[in-house]
Amino acid sequence: MNLASGSAAALWVVCSVVLFRITRNNSFAGQLAFVLTLTAMLWWLFTVVLDLASPSETCKIGWSLAAWPGIVVLPVAWTFFVCDYTSNTRARRRTLRIFAYMSPPILVSAIALTNAQTHLLYGVDTRLVTEGAYTYVEFDHGPLFFVVAAGLYVFLVIALGVLAFAFLRAKNVIRPFLAALIIITAAPMAANLSYIAWDLTVFGFDPTPFTFAVSLIALSWLLVNNSMMDTASQGRTLMFYATRDPVLLMDADGRLADANPAARNVFREPILHQGMTLDQLDQVGPMLSDLCKTGEIQCLKPIRFGGRVFDLRTALIESPIQTKTPLLGWLVSLVDITERERSAEALREALAHAEAANRAKTNFLANVSHEIRTPLNGVLGMVSVLSDTVLDSEQQEYLKVIEGSGQVLLTTIGDVLDLSKIEAEQMVLENSPFVLRDIVKGAGSLFAATAGEKGLTLSVDIEDSLPKVINGDVHRFRQVLHNLVSNAVKFTEVGQVLISARAIDDGMTLLVRVSDTGPGVPDEARDAIFQPFRQADSSDTRKFGGTGLGLSISRELCHLMGGELRLAPSAPKGAVFEIRLPLIPADDILDLENRPDAFSDVLPVMPVMDVLVVDDNKTNRFILEKFLSSSSYRVQSVSSGAEAIELARDLAFDIILMDIQMPGMDGVETTRRIRSLEQAGAREPGFIVAVTANTMPEQSAHYLSAGMDEVLAKPVSKEPFLKMIQTVRRKVAQCAEDKAALPR
Repeated sequence: MNLASGSAAALWVVCSVVLFRITRNNSFAGQLAFVLTLTAMLWWLFTVVLDLASPSETCKIGWSLAAWPGIVVLPVAWTFFVCDYTSNTRARRRTLRIFAYMSPPILVSAIALTNAQTHLLYGVDTRLVTEGAYTYVEFDHGPLFFVVAAGLYVFLVIALGVLAFAFLRAKNVIRPFLAALIIITAAPMAANLSYIAWDLTVFGFDPTPFTFAVSLIALSWLLVNNSMMDTASQGRTLMFYATRDPVLLMDADGRLADANPAARNVFREPILHQGMTLDQLDQVGPMLSDLCKTGEIQCLKPIRFGGRVFDLRTALIESPIQTKTPLLGWLVSLVDITERERSAEALREALAHAEAANRAKTNFLANVSHEIRTPLNGVLGMVSVLSDTVLDSEQQEYLKVIEGSGQVLLTTIGDVLDLSKIEAEQMVLENSPFVLRDIVKGAGSLFAATAGEKGLTLSVDIEDSLPKVINGDVHRFRQVLHNLVSNAVKFTEVGQVLISARAIDDGMTLLVRVSDTGPGVPDEARDAIFQPFRQADSSDTRKFGGTGLGLSISRELCHLMGGELRLAPSAPKGAVFEIRLPLIPADDILDLENRPDAFSDVLPVMPVMDVLVVDDNKTNRFILEKFLSSSSYRVQSVSSGAEAIELARDLAFDIILMDIQMPGMDGVETTRRIRSLEQAGAREPGFIVAVTANTMPEQSAHYLSAGMDEVLAKPVSKEPFLKMIQTVRRKVAQCAEDKAALPR
């Protein structure tokens, strides 16, 4: 051994390690051709080592002739590797390949074995030369040497052409790697041409095998570290090892490239091994077989095994080189949907036992809450804005028609929502003092004009002995009373409507009666009128419209308030409805006016309030801006939660009117982030109002728990809206006054 043969032997060892590593650990397109290239390189290097170590001319020429099978196979296999790797083909046209791999080596081997007689590869002038410490053969190249070399150059030129084409078609991210492949292909060609044309040698030997060996070692390092064409490496970027869902990586031939720990646990470790065909897997196999053949799964259904239920999901692992088959493989994941399936099954059983009417009302409520309230906010809001402009009498009449129609629709929506709350046992009542006489007289005043238009007399009779102030839910009491008076006026054509209030049962019960002189209620319909969606006349030819919810809701509200609503059993003409409620006197009217939460009408001097309107609907923003078009407010509006957060980061708003349903980030999440900004900056929290069509009790509770201060239902009416804003203004003013009074 000497320095020359030792260097060649070291390259041989490195190439052997690389071959072992590539064969064992890596999976990529053209792997078989690359392994064959490395094997041919090892054979060539092996003969070079023995050639350099041999002292005699005969041995050196013999080992040079023995190298020719490897010399021929190497460029052929390399060309097939380049084609497979760049176009992502996998051993197609195997018969042609086997012929290309075997025929040239056999032919060249036959020529080499007969070279002593034919001198077709090396001529008679081949001789041994000694220069210093090195002894080498100076070859007299025969005619077939150049023929064979030219044929091998054809393969290498093809490889360079394929690489150049791939370079032009590839994504920018992989072009540096393809450029390295071009250099690796061109370098041995350049070395061989230098040897033939200018007698360039290494240790007196052809530099081509050394250049090829170094190039292949460099390429192997690139392959090991380059993940862009590696199926397993590409797939790992899509999967998380920590996921509990099984994940399989499948190459384009339907073989396993890798699997995550969850998959090995589900399918058991001994069963899964790299290179296996996945059609062997129970239940999953047929689906994956369809995927390989057609690119999609024909029959996708839940997979059940091991007591669990999985949903099969697939994702294409795309090749970075755009060819006709830009496919490296597939990412196959099995999403565990066991709990979801159990919940779905339980839900199906629950729905199967539910009544069809309840399902219909639920769907109706969902549609009403979201699809009607939001656009109705625009209608009634614009009516309110328009009413503040200069209109002639005819236009005012048109506006009243629009507003009246909108209010009827709003009442219907309110009835449906109330019915849902009652049935869900989520109706919450208030208990506060109110002036009974004002409520009863107010009902008469509200419907007096309608009654007068029909020629009816509407009168109110209130017993003097009734307490001035009583405790109860004023809003629900007013709702029941207004519903009864509205019905009485609607169903009465001639005569009168009377509202009376007095105490019975020794002052323990409040009795409010609404009587009319209308057609009355038939005996067969006396119970039906208190049922949801039922009317005394429910035929297609009925004279009066309505949903049939008013009386049903009114009776339930009276029950919740501890009383009852009933139709008086005997009435000479028309109908008499009676409200019976517990009569709980409150303190004097002066105490009502001086409640602790009451505010003085005189506000302390304070800066103009900053108001932020957050709503993705342009009309809703416009309406709220118009409602607040006062000099005492600075109003800004945005269309998304993200914009609101950016403004709140730099500005402190006194009031934020927050829509709930917005794309990207909803109002609840936006509120949480604004509260975090306020805490981080040690700022006074602004008053955030949820302005939404979704005002079910559980929804409102969710908004308040997220940091909102108030919930305002759509459609927003101007008067209650401004009243709410004024209340907030008073609170802010009072807080500022209290803070200023604190000692410093």
